[in-house]
Amino acid sequence: MGLMALYGRVFSLLGQDRTTAYWLMLGNVLLIAALLAEPILFGRVIDALTRLNDSRGAAAEDVWQVVTPLLLAWVVLGLFAIVCSGLIALYADRLAHQRRHVVLRDYFEHVLQLPAHHRHTQHSGRLMKIMLQGTDALWALWLGFFRDYFAAFMAVAILMPVAFYLNPAMATLLLLLCLLFVFLTRLILRKTERLQQAVESHYSDMAEHVADSLGNVALIQSFARVRDEVDQLKHLSHQVVGAQFPALSWWALVNILTRSATTLTVLGMLVLGLWLFAHERISIGEIVTFIGFAGMIIGRLEQSVSFANRLSVEAPKLREFFEVLQTEPQVVEASGAIDPGKANGAIEFRHIYYAYPGVQESAVTDFSLSIKAGQTVALVGPSGAGKSTTLALLCRLFDPQAGEILIDGLEIRRWRLDALRRNIGVVFQENLLFNRSVEDNLRVGKPEATTDELRQAASDACALEFIEGLPETFATPVGERGRFLSGGQRQRLAIARVLLKDPAILVLDEATSALDAQTELDVQQAMQRVRQGRTTLVIAHRLSTIRHADQIVYMTGGRIGEAGSFEQLMAQGGHFAQMVRTQFSGKESQLG
Repeated sequence: MGLMALYGRVFSLLGQDRTTAYWLMLGNVLLIAALLAEPILFGRVIDALTRLNDSRGAAAEDVWQVVTPLLLAWVVLGLFAIVCSGLIALYADRLAHQRRHVVLRDYFEHVLQLPAHHRHTQHSGRLMKIMLQGTDALWALWLGFFRDYFAAFMAVAILMPVAFYLNPAMATLLLLLCLLFVFLTRLILRKTERLQQAVESHYSDMAEHVADSLGNVALIQSFARVRDEVDQLKHLSHQVVGAQFPALSWWALVNILTRSATTLTVLGMLVLGLWLFAHERISIGEIVTFIGFAGMIIGRLEQSVSFANRLSVEAPKLREFFEVLQTEPQVVEASGAIDPGKANGAIEFRHIYYAYPGVQESAVTDFSLSIKAGQTVALVGPSGAGKSTTLALLCRLFDPQAGEILIDGLEIRRWRLDALRRNIGVVFQENLLFNRSVEDNLRVGKPEATTDELRQAASDACALEFIEGLPETFATPVGERGRFLSGGQRQRLAIARVLLKDPAILVLDEATSALDAQTELDVQQAMQRVRQGRTTLVIAHRLSTIRHADQIVYMTGGRIGEAGSFEQLMAQGGHFAQMVRTQFSGKESQLG
């Protein structure tokens, strides 16, 4: 995406505020017209005074009679320019700030809807850096363009025709000098654009490294890696500086070129003007006007170069930003999707196939399973068997390439996404908590829950006792990812959160695999309450969690290898029975 195409994309994000942008552009055109009139009026005053001086006998009142209309016009145009520039600055600021926050919210919402594989390949620190720097870049470009840079472009566009009308010879020299300036600047811009892309890549690496390190401080300290992490950041910082210095050298050259252009243009205008005056082809006032034009156009060209510089510097950030925005969510709500309300919980998988992007081997192959409402079904098998993928397909975190999944006889792609996910509650193996209070984390399940409902859910999840022992009870912050709480406490909060949600379908993804025996017993008691009256799907690591399941499905290689009750599978003497014997013999086993 070239610079102009890139800025076209930037402008397209103005959305419903585009009308304000058009008014600002019109205001800039009027402002430039008023500013260009000033050197013309100045030249007219000089010529008028010169003619009066040549007449030798002009009285003072004659002088004022001639110059007063010109001065009044100058005052009116000057006041107009002051008011106009003030309004442009005010509304350009408002536009840029407002759109910045709108786009930031849109980006945030978009990232939250991206497929899981994208989040796994893009570090959260990098995504946050792209969001903040991208919206900052948009704000700076919108503000600069509508407050200064568009006026600079308009000055060049309006001034040249006026200059050729006044004096073609002087205008030709001015045009040639401007074209030379633009040509040399463009060469430098193309060079710095590639350099800046490398700089931004190193900045993204730094953001990812810092976010990764800050998220694992305990690990860094316990393995005495503080110095190693700092040294690695220092290395990345040196890479940034090493890539930035060549770009800065080129921009220093642009600064020299700009300063030189100012001097050479004014000097060229003066020399040519004197030659034309000697041949009686120009007046002194016109020379003054063109010198004023030269100063103005070089000043505006400097602003244009400044804009091009800013766009070149921000281009890598914007390309990263737009690359994320252009990533299509893998799951899209179908037109005409419906909200059937509270589900009964009957589930049917029909010949499901799914392979992760970029992976040839299917994670789930020809998976078919029927689950009655209220049943508990356990999925077991070796790591990588497709258990978590199957349940992720049920929640529509991604869609199968073939087959269909039905809830209460209705294909889940015909459900509205919020309706589907409102009917499914998940307790993850890794307890996912916000860096907020206990109450805020519980209200994720039901934002409108009353205090009594919060307490009842916490009690049913065996969590009320430890919550009331916290310094601020329900108002106590849990820390980043719940670090202020123990594993069992986090797990019980997660269960209480699901209780508040009151879903028809419950998914337990190895929910007790990381707990000690006593904590697991407490959590199991809480889960018994959660499962009552709900269809439950369990990915189990410990057989104690699935002993009384209505159906156990043994998966291997993305397929169903065995299915039946605990007693039936034990009687078959297959893989599941071997797994049970291995676990009860005290040997290490992996069921999930």
